[in-house]
Amino acid sequence: MNAMFQYLKHLSRFFVSFLIVCYFSFSACRKKDQTPERGVVLSFIIEAGKNNALLNQDIAATIEVNKIVLPVPRGILLNNVHITCKFKGDTLYINNVVLDTAGKQEINNNTVLTIRTRGGGRFDYKIVLNEYEDPELVISAYSVEKSKNPELRTDVHFEIMGDTIYGRLDPDHPGLIPTFSSISQSVHINGAVQNEPVSAVNFNGEVVYSLASSKGFKKNYFIKISWNKKVAIPHLYITTEGNADITSKNNYLQADISIDGRNVYSNYTGTTRVKGRGNSTWGLPKKPYRLKLDSKASLLGLPAEKDWVLLANYLDGTDMLNAIAMKLGKLLNMPYTNNIIPVELTLNGTYKGLYMFTEQVEAESSRVNTGDEGVLLELDKNFDEPWQFKSASFNLPVMVKYPDVTSNEELTTIKAQFEQMEALIAAPDFPGNNYLDLIDGGSVADYLIVYMLTDNEEINHPKSTYIYKTSTGKYTMGPIWDFDWAFGYEGSNTHFSSYSRPLFWSSSSVGTLFFSQILSDALIKEIKKKKWSDFKSGKLTELLAFADEYSTLIEGARYYDYQLWKRGGADFTNEVSNLKTWLNNRVSYLDTYIGSL
Repeated sequence: MNAMFQYLKHLSRFFVSFLIVCYFSFSACRKKDQTPERGVVLSFIIEAGKNNALLNQDIAATIEVNKIVLPVPRGILLNNVHITCKFKGDTLYINNVVLDTAGKQEINNNTVLTIRTRGGGRFDYKIVLNEYEDPELVISAYSVEKSKNPELRTDVHFEIMGDTIYGRLDPDHPGLIPTFSSISQSVHINGAVQNEPVSAVNFNGEVVYSLASSKGFKKNYFIKISWNKKVAIPHLYITTEGNADITSKNNYLQADISIDGRNVYSNYTGTTRVKGRGNSTWGLPKKPYRLKLDSKASLLGLPAEKDWVLLANYLDGTDMLNAIAMKLGKLLNMPYTNNIIPVELTLNGTYKGLYMFTEQVEAESSRVNTGDEGVLLELDKNFDEPWQFKSASFNLPVMVKYPDVTSNEELTTIKAQFEQMEALIAAPDFPGNNYLDLIDGGSVADYLIVYMLTDNEEINHPKSTYIYKTSTGKYTMGPIWDFDWAFGYEGSNTHFSSYSRPLFWSSSSVGTLFFSQILSDALIKEIKKKKWSDFKSGKLTELLAFADEYSTLIEGARYYDYQLWKRGGADFTNEVSNLKTWLNNRVSYLDTYIGSL
């Protein structure tokens, strides 16, 4: 009996142990069975049938390990689409919100699709939009052309950036017929079907272009207009006889001229002769011109004369540099400083852009009043006038602008007078001699301030450098002229490239030697310092304000000029800012430079 009891006791212990092992084995198996099954996206499609407004062909994604790659045309927004997604798992989420297969979803590169499974499993897929260029959803060019819009001065080309098309127009012309390039299956403008020929578009309101591709995709382009300030400048119309091209700066062509003063100046109609002008500027694409009216007339409020100039300013991306220089001359009270009036020019029916209308530099009572027995000379290395000489002391290239020399004897007299003044400047006892009895030192100081502030280094050659005298007066520097190559341009071919260059070259250039010699006189230095201080304290602010006023005046015309010639930057505001910044920096530099003289 005892043996039987021991046997049963042992058997019960074995059975309990077996149950315990079985329990733990079963528990382990249960835990293993409870590991969440991985959620898997089997397919992801944007079906055409469920997205009729967007496309007519399915878009099927490529499924990667943790990415859903969806090919879509560039610029297409999937803001309101139905999704068809097959997956292995329990619940599907988009950005942590349960996917409603009946609702619409927003899909972009920040979208995350999540599958949750029983047991708490979470598996994320990042949606990646693989953008490609669909040529059917592109507007490649947009403009308003003069051929379709006769009221325009010239063609206006818009700039396309992303889904926005930027343009600039006059407020007087809000309704225009556009020209655009697209191979889209269909184009709607503000919801209306657009077919050729394109009708006028009112740019005053919202303008939206909707393009549709053959795949059914749609893309919108938005027109954004910047309106020119409603400021009118005069418009000159010149028509040559027989519409002949102006090809010479030596031979005049007969022409009719009319001026629309745009309710600011008096209108004018008359006859004139016209030819090209300038040296280096004549070889540029946009041509400058000289006018000689058949009879004297007061044009644009200026004193009546026959001879006038149209400056093209092709090198000047601001169309302001000559105007700034002339304003500076007037602020310094320099006699006979030219007036600059911005105008638009149409030549033989073709719009030529923005020009500067100004006086011809000549000896006349309303121009440079030398009197009957005075002289007007130009120092210029081009040396291309009929009556000219090289001076004895500095070898200056001197051309006689007035009087109209008819004999070598007259030229010899003019040469002797000039060389008498020049010899005193070159003399060993300079500046202790009487040279200032023959040349006006104040005019030299003013002249040098203008050329230093504008960094017009043509004085070194010299070029376009004028000097005059009456029969009994001193030689006087002026009038100032030609600032196309100023403002840091010479030597760099870029305006505003440098503001810290001295005016004079350390070379043997004859202009450098002549003017630096005069400036070596302590008296001229003091005069110049005083004039500079007066200008900086009382006139600099006025010069900078003029830059703003003039830029506002020409802004609209400058835009159309840019459309024609593509000079400077498209952003005129930035061009003006660069000019003013350069002027301020130049003033700071000259403070130190002039102070050290």
